[in-house]
Order: sequence, then C-alpha cells, then structure tokens
Amino acid sequence: MNISNIATPALVSVILVLSSLISLYIYDADAAAPDQQWEQSISSEPESDGSMLQLNSTSTTKPELPPDLNTTKVRTPGSVLKLEDQKVAVDIPLQKAYENGSEIYLIVTDASDKHTADMFTNFTGFKVNFAPLLAKTPELARSQAYIFENGTQGDGPLGFQTTVTNTNPEEKDYSPLYQLNFVKWKNDNGGDSATPTTTISNNSIRELRSVQEIIDANQSGQISINQTNIVMDFPAVKWNEGSLKIRADKNITDNTPFEGGQVTRIDTKNMVVTFAAMRAWGPDGKTLYWIATDAAPFTDDITRGGIVYAPSNEKLASTVVAVDFYQFLNGIEGSGPQGFQPPVSPVNIEDEGYSPIWRIYFAYWKDPSQAHVLQTVQDIAQAANNGSLKILPALGGKHIVNCAFFSQETVLEHKSDFFE
Repeated sequence: MNISNIATPALVSVILVLSSLISLYIYDADAAAPDQQWEQSISSEPESDGSMLQLNSTSTTKPELPPDLNTTKVRTPGSVLKLEDQKVAVDIPLQKAYENGSEIYLIVTDASDKHTADMFTNFTGFKVNFAPLLAKTPELARSQAYIFENGTQGDGPLGFQTTVTNTNPEEKDYSPLYQLNFVKWKNDNGGDSATPTTTISNNSIRELRSVQEIIDANQSGQISINQTNIVMDFPAVKWNEGSLKIRADKNITDNTPFEGGQVTRIDTKNMVVTFAAMRAWGPDGKTLYWIATDAAPFTDDITRGGIVYAPSNEKLASTVVAVDFYQFLNGIEGSGPQGFQPPVSPVNIEDEGYSPIWRIYFAYWKDPSQAHVLQTVQDIAQAANNGSLKILPALGGKHIVNCAFFSQETVLEHKSDFFE
C-alpha cells in the first residue's frame, strides 16, 4: 500500500492540506488464531446494492466474537495510526417539528429524491445527501412527516407552518426514516390554493400540531394530502421526553472516545447541534466523516455511544437500504469506534449505492502482530483472501446503525468553534 495515499487529495486547499502521518511499527501481541469454524469467504465482486465485498456466512447463530480474539490495546511505540482531523466537532442545523402536539428537534442528512435533497440543502445551508436507496425502505420501517405548501407562514421548509411528524425515539415503532407528505389547505370552493388568499376562510387556516389534527382536517375536506415515495433521514436530536446524550467533555479531539455521547451541545435557541464527526475511508481511500444517531437492536453500543434505539431499523437488515460498513476489532490502535483504525465504507457519498443506514461487519486480524493499515475495500479483500483478516457480521448481520456520511469539505465548512 502506498502510505502517501492516506492524505486525501479532495480536501479543499484553501482551508488546509492534510499530511497523514503513519508509523507502522506494529505492537507485539499474543493472540491465538480463531478456529476454522470462523472462516468467512470473501470476494471483490460488487453486490447489487453497490457494495464491493461479498461475504457468505454459513450461520447467524454463532457467538458474537471468537472466544480467543485479542482486542487488547498495547501502547508500544509506533502502534498508533496518526492522521489529522480524525474526529471533528461539526455544527449541524436543527429543524423543529411537531409530534403529537410537542416540539421535536431533528437534523436532515439524506433524501431519496435529488430535488428534495437540494431543496433542504438550500433551506438549511448544510449539504443534504442524495441517497436513492432510501426509497426502497419497507413501509413498516417508515415514519411519516407532513410538510405544508400553504397556510400560515412559519419555519417549515416551504415557508409555511412547522412540519408535523408521527413518532419520537421513546415510541416502540420509532424510525428516523420519514416518508414525506405534502399538505395544502383548500379554498372555499374545495380547490387547492398555492398560497393563502382571501378565498380561504380565516376560520379554516390554523396551525396543525399533530397527525390526528391533520387527519381530521383532511376528513373534513379542509386540506389535501399528497403522499410521496420520498424518504428522508431525519434523526431525532431532542424531543419532549429526552435527547441524544450530551458529552461531559465538550472538547472533541482525535483521542475523544466513542463512549460518552456523540453530541456536545443542543442549542434550540440558535437551532444548532454539535456532533463529533468521525473519520472513515471510502472504497477508494477517500476521506469521509460520519456521525452515529441511532441503532438496532438494543446493544451496549447504544448505551456507551449515547445514541438512541430505533426498533424499525431492524426491518432494514435484509434489505438493500442497509450497506455494509467495516469496523476493526484489533490491529493498529486508532480513532475507530472500537478503538482501532478508522472503518472502511464500500461506497462514497456520490455513489448510487450510498445509504446512511449501515450493516456493521467486524474485521479482525488473525495475528495482530501482522496488522497493517487497510484503507480501501481492495485492501480488505486482499487481506481476507489471503487469510490474515477475518470478517464477522455483527449480531449475525442484524446490527444496523444510522451513520450519515459527510464529505471532508462539508465538515471543514461547518467545523464548530464551540467549546466549554
């Protein structure tokens, strides 16, 4: 591997030039090789959903980890991967909505429709990704969001009243993936009106704050509802009953652990939330950043990471909406969520197969003393094919995490200067 490739050429030069410094003196660690029963077959042929790796596991009932896996961090000189900006505090605009009459605050990260992604990018001032795979989200894994096209003026994305949603993370059917419904008030003649006019009765127009109020207004003929197949990733940040966990340590550095929460502040006055964005590599070694907001099933990762449990995410495990994501359980210590090198994604943000919904795979070295940096999917495939790296589907392939990706340019543009 060419170590100089670790510096991402796509970084905006007017901001800074990354020089990724890697010391590859690998620590000595005694770790027995996993038994043959842990063998996985892997190839570099792309899957139908755009993934570059194909894994075949003969069973989903095996223990989560091999009993002899050595994940101990040994801090000998040179055993740590050193990159610039491994973790960055990033400010993301908050969006207010109503849920059952209460205020809920969300972020907008991805949309299955490009026009909608561009619309929210312009509305929020923060790049919203085009993720066409989200349109394939099963009906039972979708929440509902109602956006108003006319009526009372307000802070909604089209300039009218606040968006209305139907769930929050405290509910058993919570999903961060929302199907969009566009709502219009009708005029006195029963027709749609693009904007509020005198032909709409003053008694009719009002702010609706719950799905039930929308249903009632629709049944009485006051509004029309256009249900689309547009699905957006609207992770909840703060709601009536709670919020994502706020870190005690507000200073995000390369050494900030995954434990303790992913958020340093939630400012509903200035409508901004500050996340710890973590570095990863795309399939070709391109630098990406990601945040974690919710996951399923309920595991220790949810508790230690301060994210929320999203039960409906479990319905995505066997669908193309979930894309493989490779985290490392041993080897070179670094900024990854398990404490080792950064994870690797089989897709870049611009790829048709991109999705913010990730199916977690664990990668671990058979002999950690032979570990070296793996920066691309080809690196992973080569190491897996020669038997030095093992790939294990987390929780039998059912560990689904909402990890929206951001480009390096987006993260640097919105890098936070908030510290306490």
